[in-house]
Amino acid sequence: MGLEGRRYDLIIRGGRVLDPAQGIDGIRGVAIAAGKVEAVEASIAPGSGTRVVDATGRLVTPGLIDLHAHLYYGATYLGIEPDAVCGPTGVTTVVDAGSAGANTFAGLRHFVVERSRTRVLPFLHVSSIGLATDLECRNLELVDVEKAVRCVEANRDLIGGIKVRANKMGVGDQSVFPVHLARDVADVTGLPLMVDMYYPPPSVEQVFPLLRPGDISTHMYKGFHGGLLRDGNTVVREGALAARDRGVLFDLGHGAGSFAWEVARPAFDLGFRPDTVSTDLHEGSVKLPDVNMPDCMAKMMALGASLEEVVRWSTANSAAALRRPDLGTLVVGGAADVTVLDVTEGEFTYYDVAGKPYAGRHHLRAVLTVCRGVITYEADAEGETPEGRAM
Repeated sequence: MGLEGRRYDLIIRGGRVLDPAQGIDGIRGVAIAAGKVEAVEASIAPGSGTRVVDATGRLVTPGLIDLHAHLYYGATYLGIEPDAVCGPTGVTTVVDAGSAGANTFAGLRHFVVERSRTRVLPFLHVSSIGLATDLECRNLELVDVEKAVRCVEANRDLIGGIKVRANKMGVGDQSVFPVHLARDVADVTGLPLMVDMYYPPPSVEQVFPLLRPGDISTHMYKGFHGGLLRDGNTVVREGALAARDRGVLFDLGHGAGSFAWEVARPAFDLGFRPDTVSTDLHEGSVKLPDVNMPDCMAKMMALGASLEEVVRWSTANSAAALRRPDLGTLVVGGAADVTVLDVTEGEFTYYDVAGKPYAGRHHLRAVLTVCRGVITYEADAEGETPEGRAM
């Protein structure tokens, strides 16, 4: 049976399809049925009852993956509602980065993950209380390795990694010891470890040696002393270079306090670019003007990244970090997660967390988000003007 004879629920046609995982970059149509990608072809004829969306002049990508956000709303001081921020910004999969620990995970699963249209994949915090408060690892009685392992084993279908905050807000005077405990949980469960760092103590020199291939160092461009760069932000720290060489991943993790042009600009010049783009959206950062995924991608383009690179860092690379080959690509038979973006060239100003401006030449805006074959956001349906912004 040819493509003309098939029944599709949705066809997105006429757009530039950019799928770095498959090496696709060209004008294509994307056909969806029963929550799966059914075809990616130059010409796809709709059947009876098929909805057709015209994406001419727009960019069509695999659904964006945000590797770092905080979504346990109502139970943690950082939590925000995933569907309120993800659909309008093109995000189809979002990682909750340690909002819940073993004692609180059941609530995150029931009240957030299972009730969200956006796919939420949690990383379990090594502290049993998660991010219910700061200094979650200061009391080591709350850092129970065996309890964390049991929680992972009971939720293998959902938990994608282990999280620890290796900074003064998370560990207090315990220094690097909670990171060792998180390392133990990650090793026993075989999951990647995400470490929030660059705000010592503990120092990055203490933390980097504990990271293994596939682990994730987030907040890479944080502007505090003792961060990624040394010697007046002119040299990448040796520990970071060694970590990258052995397969540790470096994540943007923008947030409300973790992105500084004065670090990002020289790091780019030194060739130290992100493996993954993420927002660290939470109750504080969501109030800032440009911390959503399209704006974070545009900031990387302002620093010199290509459009193909930022799409890769927001799709294929993030899926690989999650060990989810079914995500981050428009492969036929895979999950029907699709993002359609307006990409505008012009003069734009973007800001870091200190409010310092930086000039960019591109602006990205989500106009359609499809998660598991269901439209979770459509700009025209929300009354957006073509010049409007999703957030």
